[in-house]
This record gives sequence, C-alpha cells and structure tokens, in this order.
Amino acid sequence: MRTIHPRLHASYLILLLVACCIAQSASAQEGTVTFEFNISNPGARSMALGGAFAALADDATAAFANPAGLTQLYRPELSAEGRSWSYDTPFVTAGRVSGSATGEGIDTADGLRFGRSQSDVTGLSFASFSYPGDRWSVALYRHTWADFSLNSQVNGLFGVEEGEDVRSEDVTSQTQFEVINTGVSGAYQITPQLSLGVGLAHYSAKMNSLSVEYALEDENFFQFNPYTDDLIDTTYTHRSNSSGVIANVGMLWKINENWSLGGYFRQGPELDLRVIEVTGPGQDELPPGTVEFDQIVPLQLPDVFGLGLAYRSTDGRWVVSGEWSHVGYSSISDSLDGRVFDQGQISTADADELHIGVEYVFIESTPIVALRLGAWHDPAHGVGSGPTAEQFERAIFTGGKSQTHFTTGVGLVFEKFQIDFGLSVSDSVDIASLSFVYGF
Repeated sequence: MRTIHPRLHASYLILLLVACCIAQSASAQEGTVTFEFNISNPGARSMALGGAFAALADDATAAFANPAGLTQLYRPELSAEGRSWSYDTPFVTAGRVSGSATGEGIDTADGLRFGRSQSDVTGLSFASFSYPGDRWSVALYRHTWADFSLNSQVNGLFGVEEGEDVRSEDVTSQTQFEVINTGVSGAYQITPQLSLGVGLAHYSAKMNSLSVEYALEDENFFQFNPYTDDLIDTTYTHRSNSSGVIANVGMLWKINENWSLGGYFRQGPELDLRVIEVTGPGQDELPPGTVEFDQIVPLQLPDVFGLGLAYRSTDGRWVVSGEWSHVGYSSISDSLDGRVFDQGQISTADADELHIGVEYVFIESTPIVALRLGAWHDPAHGVGSGPTAEQFERAIFTGGKSQTHFTTGVGLVFEKFQIDFGLSVSDSVDIASLSFVYGF
C-alpha cells in the first residue's frame, strides 16, 4: 500500500476559480465544481427571458449585451441591477475511483462520495448611464463579470494501482474570485434598419486562493486525515490582481416591423496568475519552507459570440426571442496546457448555449405590466481528462453534465421609471435579480 501524489494540486484552484460564468457545470481535480462566470446578459428583464436578449437589446443593458441596441433608446437613462446568487456546488470528497472497498477504517463503500459547498453572494451586478443622440448613443457601465467563492476538501479517496490499494493525497481548499468590468459603449444607426455598436471595458480581476495538501503515515492509510499542521505536505497559493482592456461589438438589424436580428462578440479577460508551491513539515524530501514552484501563469478566460432572432407582435403585446451563443471554454485548457498541467492532461470543451424567452405586456394597465418566462440549455463543457490523465484524474475530470435553467419575471413600467424582477433556477445555482431604470 502507498499514498500517491498526483502533483495536480497546483492547478486545482485554477479550475475552481475559472469556475464562474452564470451557471456552467464542470469537473475539477478534486471534485465536480461549477463555473460561475456572469457570461449571460445583465438585467432582470434579460434574465427572465432566458438570456435571449441580443435581438431585443432595447434598454441600457445593451451596453454589454449588444451595444448596437443603444440606438433604440430615445432619452437618457440611469440603470442599476442588484443580484443575489445562491450556489450549491458538489465536489468529490472521498470514496473509490477503482477497486472494491476493504471495509477498513473509512474505506467502507464503493464509488465516489460527494460533499457540497454552499455560498450566497449579493451585490450590485450592473449600473449604467446612457445618452442618445439623433442617430447615435453612448453608455457608461459597470458590470460584475464574476463573483464566486468555494470551499472543498478531500479526505480518503482510494483506488487500485498495479494490484495495490493507493490513496490520493488529502487536500483542503478555499477560493475567492471576482472580476469587475467598467466600460463605455457606443452605437450608430447606419440606416433606419441597421445599427452597429462597439464597446471597450477595463477589467479588474482579483483572485485569492489557498490549497493545503496533507501527508499521512502508512499505518494510518485507511484512517481519517486529521489535517494537523505537522502533516502539511505542500501549501499552494494562487493570487492575481490583473487588469486590462477588452472589447465587444454588436449589430442589430430590424428586418421589418415584427422581426429583428442581433449579433455580438465579447472578448474574455486574461489573468496573470501567480502560482506558488511551498513545502511543509509533512514532506520528507525537502526542508519545510522550500519554494518548489513560483511562476506567473497566463489564464485566458472565454470569448463569447452569439446570434439572436426576435419577434414582436404588431400590437406590442407579445415578444418571443431566441438566441444561440458560443462560449470558448477551450481557451482555459489551451492557456494552461503544458504550463501548469502536463500536455494532454486536461481539456475544456467549448459550449453552444440555446436561450428562449416569451413576454406578454398588458398595455392598457397603469402601470404597464409585463410577464415573462424563459429557459436556456447549458451543454456539458467542464474540465475533462486528456489522453495522459491517470485514474484519479480520469475519475474526477469527467467533463461535467448539461443542465437547463428555467427563468421567470415581471416588469412594471411607469412614465419615467421601470422596475423589473427576474428569477433563474437550476441544479447548481439560483439567481434573483432586481433592476431599476430611470429615464429623463
């Protein structure tokens, strides 16, 4: 019997932290985690419509969603949105990746055992000021692109290698990750039917994470790891305080009175991530405090592009909108492959999301009331194992699973003021949104 050391933990928290945009399911080295980037469009109305907003883009959130839509605004607007995220993130904490349980100590059941990390985040997710001209519009905005935290641990993950029982080293980890965009967008109406828009945003990304790997004596091979300081094998920290400029572009084509087509491209931020490994007293090979690894690792977050089609009834009561968006998650593994991970050890797959939403407006009511329903499908696109992965990696880097998010909401429109509420529910994350718009 021996304890194996897969040497993956330097990258473990990177996978947890890339875990973000708006409810994306994935798998990481020590367990199934959730990518929570706010890649979906801001605004309670957009959320309630299942994120199918590119072909509508008729309020101030167009500054991010599709800047070409800003030409539809007819008066200056102040807009703000608050969101509350409730994450329920499963992770592998113990069990068997291969072989049968021995019945000794904590090795009592076949298969994997899961823990859950639950966290709630509430804050200002979007704010903007927009000003329309004759055939042009500009907008300033602030957008929370990611705000995520996760705690997890592994204690007793077993397998069989060359006929012997082996155990993955036990790990605790804590992760915090935030990205804020501050940008300006502008649009110009080329013809009464066609508008183009472009935006630039300054992003500020902050990451702080800590992962601690613990050794265990051979005589305690099947026992619970007490996580004491004297057993610390290696401590891994990941820090980033990155900033830069990213771009987004959009187009909006009003085909006729009822139909419109919208498209966009949004560039993903790049982080300079400092990864540090320091030995602890539980390691026999090197003295405690030895720096084994200290390097800046580039981490490329996904680009997104999409296309939407919307129908609005002639009387203005009904709106039906659909959208397809492509998220380039493969940029994550491409930027890490050969740097933090061995070549071919992991892979991340791009995702093609489908969004749909329906709105019915009670035009005669005072205030005007709008009811909304929507859904969007998020295909499996998590971190998967590559051809060089070993059994522990193959068992945990599963590539995630697909899931569907269901949305609903209501809007109240006054003469100069609008309030919108949106709710999105799924297996991994529930989100509530409240938006305010003031026109003057």
